[in-house]
Amino acid sequence: MFTVIKSALGKLISLPVRRVLVAVVCIISTVASIMLGFSVRTYSISDGENTFTIRSLTSDVRSALNLAELKSPDFKILNTSVSGSVTDIKIAYTFPVFVTVGDKTTEVSATESTVAEILKEMGLNVDSTDMVEPAADTLITETAYIDFADIEYVSGSYTKTVPCKTEVIYSREKAEGTTTINQGTDGEELIEYTAKVVNGVTVETVVDKVTVLSKAVNTQKIIGTKKQAVMTSNDVKCISKITPPTPIELDKNGRPVNYKAHKTVQATAYSTGTKCSTGVPTGPGYIAVNPDIIPYGTKMYIVSSDGKYTYGYCIAADTGGFIKTRPTNVDLFMSSASACSAFGRRNVEIYILE
Repeated sequence: MFTVIKSALGKLISLPVRRVLVAVVCIISTVASIMLGFSVRTYSISDGENTFTIRSLTSDVRSALNLAELKSPDFKILNTSVSGSVTDIKIAYTFPVFVTVGDKTTEVSATESTVAEILKEMGLNVDSTDMVEPAADTLITETAYIDFADIEYVSGSYTKTVPCKTEVIYSREKAEGTTTINQGTDGEELIEYTAKVVNGVTVETVVDKVTVLSKAVNTQKIIGTKKQAVMTSNDVKCISKITPPTPIELDKNGRPVNYKAHKTVQATAYSTGTKCSTGVPTGPGYIAVNPDIIPYGTKMYIVSSDGKYTYGYCIAADTGGFIKTRPTNVDLFMSSASACSAFGRRNVEIYILE
């Protein structure tokens, strides 16, 4: 270019002044055109449907895009490449998409993409356990609303203490009014579970397996019920004429303090017969029973429930005729008919000794 200018100036020297001025203007115009040609840039803009060609002195891509008659001012530049004075620009139009995660909704600018691609740009990766509406492979081409729940299933375990309980035991082996505490120990279990976590919050936990590591041992509260003996059967006047092998210890109410079982039944007095079903002679102390309930040979101590009679130590030796109609009753042998009439029929307390 400078060679051309130098040549033109050389020729001016031999020309008249007017012609010189005209020539100078032409030279300046030529130089300006050449310089302008070096400054103008060409922009080829493609939006996927149309291609726009823009020539501009600006070197700013955004400014060049503003000169193009694009169908929307909302777009994203996908790619830019430069070759000489030509700049190729690829764009994609954007639109708002509203993504709701939990109780928060976020507006994002999106181009034509699938739901999964839009979420990925937000840093949300969709897997098979997540909840997405519309479906992850749905193509979004305009304003849309997406609901997303990030769902995970997390497995874990923890140990759980199983508190011991307190059980109350009434013992005839310990004196009445005494209480003994045998302290128990807590147990421990291993709990294996699966937790459902939605958007970082645990919403449900399912126990998969429970393994007992150690069993709880209950605390025992032992309350004594054994009556304190204040006298023996030798100190009480009894109807029975049978003497126990050893005196029977009695409490202040005249009840045995040691016995195997206790029951309340109805008793009737009788005084007839000379021999019991077991072959022993009848007499006060040998009583009639239902052997299916109280076996023959059972040793007992009997007191009337109202406390007026103490039959005393006795043995089941006879069978009464009452067993069909009153199978749980007993008959008490008395020494006379008048004694039978006085006793009649009344409830008695039977203490099974052996």
